[in-house]
Amino acid sequence: MNAWSMISRIARPALRVDQTLFPASCWVTGAPLTTDDNGLSAPVRHRLEKFGRWPFCLKCGMTMGPHAQSSGCPRCATRSITVRQLVRAGPLSGPLSSLIHQLKFQRRWGIAPILADWMAAAMRHWADGPVDMLIPIPLHPFRRWSRGFNQASELADGVGDRLAVPLGDVLRRRRATRPQTHTQSATARARNLAGAFGASAEFDLSGMNVWLVDDVCTTGATLHAAATALRALPPNRRPATISALVAAVADQTPIPD
Repeated sequence: MNAWSMISRIARPALRVDQTLFPASCWVTGAPLTTDDNGLSAPVRHRLEKFGRWPFCLKCGMTMGPHAQSSGCPRCATRSITVRQLVRAGPLSGPLSSLIHQLKFQRRWGIAPILADWMAAAMRHWADGPVDMLIPIPLHPFRRWSRGFNQASELADGVGDRLAVPLGDVLRRRRATRPQTHTQSATARARNLAGAFGASAEFDLSGMNVWLVDDVCTTGATLHAAATALRALPPNRRPATISALVAAVADQTPIPD
C-alpha cells in the first residue's frame, strides 16, 4: 500500500461505516432505506442488474444493439483500445452515471464499495480467462492531492477484496494532463494522454494476466495509454495479457427499462 492509500484509509474509516452499513437513503433516488439495502433502493438495484446482464462488446465495452450479431461493433470498426478484453458494470447512464459523479466530484467515498460490488459481479460473469493482478489508473500527484483520493484506486481495492486478486501500484503519471472531460474528440484525447504514463520496472509481470481498473471509459484513450506504458517494460517483465475493468462505458445505445 502506498502512502496516499494509507492516508486515505486512515482519514475516513468512520465515513465508510456510516455511509455503507447504515445508509439513511438511496444514493441515487433519495428513497428511505433499511440497514440491509446497501445504499441502493430496489428499483436502482434492478436497473444495475439489467445493466450487468445486457451484452456489450468485450473489446471496447460498447452496448450491443439488436443487430450486433450481423453488423458487429461500430466502435471497433473505427478504433481499438488495444486491450485484450474490456469488462464494464454498465453504460454511463442512469444510476451508474449518478454514482460515479457523486464519488468522483462530491467526495462521497461510501459509494466506492457499492460500485466495487457491481464491478466484481461483472468480472465474475464476463471475464474470459485468469485475473492475476489489478492495476489502477493513477492520477497525477497534484490532482490526487486536490481531490483527496484516486477513485480508480478505491475501486480496484474493493474489487480486489471481493475477487481475492492482488493490486499492483505499477503505473505512474509522468506529467499532468488536461482533464479528459475538457477534451472532446477521440484524437484530441489520445494526444492529451500520449506518453502520460510510465510503468515501474520493479514489478515482474512476466506471464501475468493484468487488468487495468478505472471508473469510466469514454474513447479508450486513457486505457490505451496505460496499456502502452505496460508494453514498454523490458521484455522479461511485460505481462502476458492486458485487459481492463471499468465501472461504466460512455455510449449512446439505450438499454430498455
